[in-house]
Amino acid sequence: MGFTIYYRSTRPIDKPEADAIRQAARAASAGRTWLSCEPVHFFVGDDDEHLLGGSKPNFQPHPDDVASAAGSCLPDGTARDMIDVLCRLSREHGVDWALSHDHDPAIGDIRGGVCDEDALGQIEALAELSDIFGELGQDDS
Repeated sequence: MGFTIYYRSTRPIDKPEADAIRQAARAASAGRTWLSCEPVHFFVGDDDEHLLGGSKPNFQPHPDDVASAAGSCLPDGTARDMIDVLCRLSREHGVDWALSHDHDPAIGDIRGGVCDEDALGQIEALAELSDIFGELGQDDS
């Protein structure tokens, strides 16, 4: 089952600024395994010049990926960490984000580096689900 959290800039972003934001997203995402959620990444070729990206929470990671992550000694990257990266990009680059997911076209936004409470509640619920599924998977081993 695929499920993606999407983020879209609320204003057009020119290519040099988009490149700087992509680079900053990679740097801000470094140092985590991103086992529980994909890191922030942006899609190529948005026709209206808005920066659009998406990250999939991983509710049941493959056992080989779990073992590899455990061996790396790095912290996991969660949906909450993904939101923290977007908040940082918002603060540092002056870009606000509209948030959505596969089942809701408008869950909230990030403005001035702050995620609104409704969106944050949904993201944190997803992170908790990921934790629950992870614990269930460990019990099955």
